[in-house]
Amino acid sequence: MNTAATTRPLRRADPVRPFAVGAYGFVFLGVGHLALSAASAAEARTPQRRAADNAMRESTLTLLGLERTVLDVFNGISIVMALFVIACGLLILAAARHAPTLVRHRTAFGWLTLALSMAALVASVLLLPPPPIVTLTFTSCALALSLRRAAPSARAGS
Repeated sequence: MNTAATTRPLRRADPVRPFAVGAYGFVFLGVGHLALSAASAAEARTPQRRAADNAMRESTLTLLGLERTVLDVFNGISIVMALFVIACGLLILAAARHAPTLVRHRTAFGWLTLALSMAALVASVLLLPPPPIVTLTFTSCALALSLRRAAPSARAGS
């Protein structure tokens, strides 16, 4: 039996997979938000919820000549932000697919994605219910793992 050991260089785990998981987390967050909003709109309203909705309908905002109720603005911001979170997740996925070097090395692209996820997580912890907190925790951990697995950027050595 040959006991000679062959040395193989240690291979780094691929950072692209956890990065994609993190990007899909953004897509999931946006789609989940839209789905929960639709389900919430369809359910029976409590007296407290009806009172809050009525108060928001009675309060209006006028900006640049357009008058909207506070409820319209609240719902509009909610829908638009969910769509933007979905779009950002899909754009991040597309960028990683077409330029995987952005993920395989520690670039500003990866750091910025993690920073935005962490900022959204902090805002969620302070202001939102558990679903976005859980989703953004998972997303941030996946993006952090991706950066940990990534090779140092080419600029770090210069």
